[in-house]
Amino acid sequence: MRITSSRFVIKYLAVADPDIASDGGRRRDQEARSDSTDLMVPINGITHRPAGGRLIVMSNRAPIRIVRAGGREHVEPTVGGVGTTFLRLLERSGGLWIAWSGGRNTPEPYLLPPENPRFKIVFARLNDQDVSDYYYGMCNRGLWPLMHFMTPNCHFSTQQWNRYERVNRNFAEIAAKEAQPGDVLWVQDFHLALTPRLVRERRRDLSIGIFWHVPFPPEQLMRILPWREDFLEGLLGADLIGFHTQSYMTHFLNCCERISGFEVDRQRSEVRVGMRTVRVGAFPLGIPADFFSELAASPNVVARARRIRQALRTQVVILGVDRLDYTKGILERLLGYERFLESNPAWHKRVTLVLIAVPSRTKVADYAMLKRQLDEQVGRIVGRFSSEGWMPLRYLYTQFGAEELVAYYRCADIALLTPLRDGMNLVAKEFVASQVDNDGVLILSEFAGAAEELTEALLVNPYDINQIADGLKCAVDMSATERAERMNALRAKVFANNLEYWSEKFLSTLAMEGALAQGADENFET
Repeated sequence: MRITSSRFVIKYLAVADPDIASDGGRRRDQEARSDSTDLMVPINGITHRPAGGRLIVMSNRAPIRIVRAGGREHVEPTVGGVGTTFLRLLERSGGLWIAWSGGRNTPEPYLLPPENPRFKIVFARLNDQDVSDYYYGMCNRGLWPLMHFMTPNCHFSTQQWNRYERVNRNFAEIAAKEAQPGDVLWVQDFHLALTPRLVRERRRDLSIGIFWHVPFPPEQLMRILPWREDFLEGLLGADLIGFHTQSYMTHFLNCCERISGFEVDRQRSEVRVGMRTVRVGAFPLGIPADFFSELAASPNVVARARRIRQALRTQVVILGVDRLDYTKGILERLLGYERFLESNPAWHKRVTLVLIAVPSRTKVADYAMLKRQLDEQVGRIVGRFSSEGWMPLRYLYTQFGAEELVAYYRCADIALLTPLRDGMNLVAKEFVASQVDNDGVLILSEFAGAAEELTEALLVNPYDINQIADGLKCAVDMSATERAERMNALRAKVFANNLEYWSEKFLSTLAMEGALAQGADENFET
């Protein structure tokens, strides 16, 4: 996809790698680009911070790829929904994005949009050892499983931690050099947990926020991390720390108090750090709900969904969509579906599970092993239950574009999403937004962050395969009236707490906290 106009047209896809990277996206045509140089733009009743400073977004992965072909250079988007919102904010207000390019080459700073530049992307340099130890090591084999409570999968080494510190320091130095007085820095996720403190030490004049896109573990699990106090103190360099849910926020406050000994005000959700006060909040991440609803109703998607349904030749379509990751409960999902087929022979030849597994982190050994286990489990179920042309399971190991994925959302009667632990699970919200006929049923793990919000879903314990089977039986037997009532309530929540609302609410809160912190930063204590 080429970006040649003065406005980005980015497609949204939530099942990509969680480094805020996926293929493509789009923005709604009615969200016209503003030439304003400030962020005083009220959306959903929330107003941005005062004018005078820029927004600086910092993430592990860059939102674009610079592709050279035929002697010419063009830009391809690599971001998903969250990144799309950041691009939109930066295009409107001006600013900066600091990120790793995702490859060996470190391009020169790049101005975007190409034909009418409004902001700049500055690329952090990572060498091969950085990528090995920081990204594949500490981030993927250490912090990722720890944040998802998967302690048997945790692998820690001092060498990898030292490299993690080095990369975070590199990002902080770029921010300190590039930032102008009054700028607002918004750091993303666990890859850059040390960066808020490292920036604070260099630039006390900046407002700093960080949003945690993954779960946050309870104190007992956080103690496993050998460098837990440094990790927590890194985060506490921010003025505002955002989590998806109240429970993750509570875990973090407990860690600050019981591991690091900081004074915590639970009523105000604040942590006292020297002369500074750090605010902690729950900001449930939303999706561009209008985009999914409009796309699901488009003639192309309707026709594609009809073709998928005809090819499956089944009465009920159950859909599971995830990155191939051990946190997603894909193996448990298949065991639950197998138990459903065992217990309900009357539904044989009437129901098919479509399992879409998006390739992810193929260089990490744990993921390669998961792929082998999944292939074996799929083969067993297909071999055991298939008969007379009926396939109980269709397994697709690939990544789809937004239109094709939404077609699967549209044709599915039931979404079966069973993560063992998930920060939010945006696929659940995408499915809901795509149910323009209000006729689908959402079965969701109680351990997904979205379960605290989407209470009208059928919530199940993914570790209990009998409960998954019972959830499926309840879904296939549910009356049309109950399906419509549940889906109407779910859609109201997804549309109210959309992606725009999330970003505006976080920035508005950060503006207030940053202003309050300016005086205290004069006495910042390390």
